[in-house]
Amino acid sequence: MKCSCRNHKNGCYSVIKKGHEHEIQALFERYGLEGVIIGEVTDDGMYTISHGGEIVANVPVDALAEDAPVYHKEAREPQQYRDFQAQAPFVPVIADTAKLWEQLIAQPTIASKRHVYEQFDYQVRTNTVVLPGSDAAVLRVRGTNKAIAMTVDCNSRYLYLDPKVGGQIALAEAARNIVCSGAQPLAITDGLNFGNPEKPEIFWQIEQAADGIAEGCRVLNTPVISGNVSLYNETDGEAIYPTPVIGMVGLVTELEHVTTQSFKQAGDSIFLIGQTKAEFNGSELQKLQEGAISGKAPTIDLTIEQAYQSQLLTAIRSGLVASAHDLAEGGLAIALAESAFKGKFGVNVTVPFTSDLLFSESQSRFLVSVSAANHDAFAAQFGEAAVAIGQVSADGVLRVQATNEDVEVNTAVLETAWEATLPCLLK
Repeated sequence: MKCSCRNHKNGCYSVIKKGHEHEIQALFERYGLEGVIIGEVTDDGMYTISHGGEIVANVPVDALAEDAPVYHKEAREPQQYRDFQAQAPFVPVIADTAKLWEQLIAQPTIASKRHVYEQFDYQVRTNTVVLPGSDAAVLRVRGTNKAIAMTVDCNSRYLYLDPKVGGQIALAEAARNIVCSGAQPLAITDGLNFGNPEKPEIFWQIEQAADGIAEGCRVLNTPVISGNVSLYNETDGEAIYPTPVIGMVGLVTELEHVTTQSFKQAGDSIFLIGQTKAEFNGSELQKLQEGAISGKAPTIDLTIEQAYQSQLLTAIRSGLVASAHDLAEGGLAIALAESAFKGKFGVNVTVPFTSDLLFSESQSRFLVSVSAANHDAFAAQFGEAAVAIGQVSADGVLRVQATNEDVEVNTAVLETAWEATLPCLLK
């Protein structure tokens, strides 16, 4: 069966091998879906449509595919991009790290989305294994011990700074979310949202973003199986940020492998996977302090990304991991808080860098907790890529010892700020 869905609201069509039609119809009936045979593949090279017993269309297939016109729009690298590439890195000035932590977690792009998702039914047919609020949604495949993980990601700020690198980051972050749920990334669908493609600078953004996503898909082995495009998204001639949204699915081979971002128990060891660098351009911190973003986007090495994802998934499937969370907006500080919220936990951690890097948005990083019994086995598997930074605590206080200062903030205070933002803004 080949599914050719293109996000139709009323359904999709599939091509079935001759003789297997009844199997597919039985499968549809099993899941309460409708499916009918509407035609067949022919060898005459014609696309023929009949309605009410009359042929209403009969055109050569190649006229709609191979012989269809190809438009090569003018693409031009914007001066803004060259300016960003030449800029010195943004260096934050932080007077009160704990206060900044609270301010960042209340930003709309980071804050809890509970106010939105609780207005919808996320327990459809009671197949939901992981409720909203973790890195990816997980739905069981009934009649099996498998599940499907799903996520949607795109940080358009990075694409605004560098559409090719930003496209790679969007793809990689989606894959990290899938892996953190205990699933193997399989494929993506993309929603490409851009401004007016007749403007050379906008068409350049489209080309660069597509190239970045394509390169990422080849390295991470996640083919693009469907998608859609929305162009001319402008207001008063000003285009939206380039936003190629990545929807990704992954396979959980055994339900016992399902993992969430929340810490599980006090005493568990906390590991930071990946390298933390002074990368703040396009970050939540830069946006908060400057009111705008600029400079070079964070760097990403897709080979390293793939290696870390593969190693982490192996560790999860080996039963070594209690929780896993990817580092994204807001960096390590936000990931620690989000992992602590559900169990009202705290942490005692020591990091090998200054406190400002708690908010760095360096790529290819994960926050992982493992039981004390699995500490050595997990550390041995990752080697130097994973650094043990501390333990989960039961007292509800996030304590971080950096190389320049000690930072302490109450988990409940952060959670209150995190939960209150959207209801307040949407009143």
